Amino acid sequence: MTGLRYSTDGPDMALLTAVFTPFTDTGELDLDTVSKQADDLVAWGSAAAYVGGTAGEGASLSTAERTALVERWCEVAAGRLDVIVHVGHSSVTEARRLAAHAESAGARAISAVAPYFHRPGTVDALVDACAAIADAAPALPFTYYHIPSMTGVDLRASDVLLAARERIPTFAGVKFAHNDMVDLQRCLHLAGGQQEVFVGVAKLVLAAWQWGARAAIGSVYNFAGPLFRQLLDHAARGELAKARECQMLAQQVIDAAARYGGELAGFKALGSLSGVDCGGCRPPLVSPGPEQVAALGAEVTGLGFACTGR
Repeated sequence: MTGLRYSTDGPDMALLTAVFTPFTDTGELDLDTVSKQADDLVAWGSAAAYVGGTAGEGASLSTAERTALVERWCEVAAGRLDVIVHVGHSSVTEARRLAAHAESAGARAISAVAPYFHRPGTVDALVDACAAIADAAPALPFTYYHIPSMTGVDLRASDVLLAARERIPTFAGVKFAHNDMVDLQRCLHLAGGQQEVFVGVAKLVLAAWQWGARAAIGSVYNFAGPLFRQLLDHAARGELAKARECQMLAQQVIDAAARYGGELAGFKALGSLSGVDCGGCRPPLVSPGPEQVAALGAEVTGLGFACTGR
């Protein structure tokens, strides 16, 4: 089996960034900005870029745009960052095309959500779809992206993990973007040292770390990677009170951003202030205007979060 492990036996947690897709003012892909994004991730120590997922608005991109974006990321990240490509699609056939392309472009791994229009109703049906996608890129590790709030597929991730590792030779683990901490704990227990479980909810990072999670993927790291590194450094040193303070600040910043067009639109706005400006979101999402962005910046600064740019 081809592995994809970021966890260690020590206290450190690897942070992988679910990167935004940069757009121009007219809504076209802005591939020139990708190199700035990669530089920013390297600067604070992100382990990888997760491309074309929820934060990357993959479902709002054409196949041609998704492949061009992947090629650019593989080009600028070579030798510096792993590139994990989200290839999930409502069409398994299209997901297979994206998977094969990711392998040819030089990606480190692929990942996919469940088909989200005609949805699989059983674990077996879901694993069949994942197996078909993984088979199109046989040299790359495959990670199942569990995000029922977006896909409507609420089958337990731990059950998928058990079935997938028996049937998918390249199965590497689960990106767990759900608030069900009981199922997350079960995934961590079942995965052991064989598969990776990526925490996909930034508000739960400290709690999951205390349960043994050692890898996370999230969009919040586009603009708050250093804050989470600080959180985890405190935790590793046993300074849990300080770690909890960092986690609470992160939660307050996330809640503030969500009031400005929803989490993704708010996150991209914060990215323009404290990370790399990737423009607004694609419709039907509505991005905050300049006055709202300024108000958001003032709000999170008042919380103690530094919007200093990087």
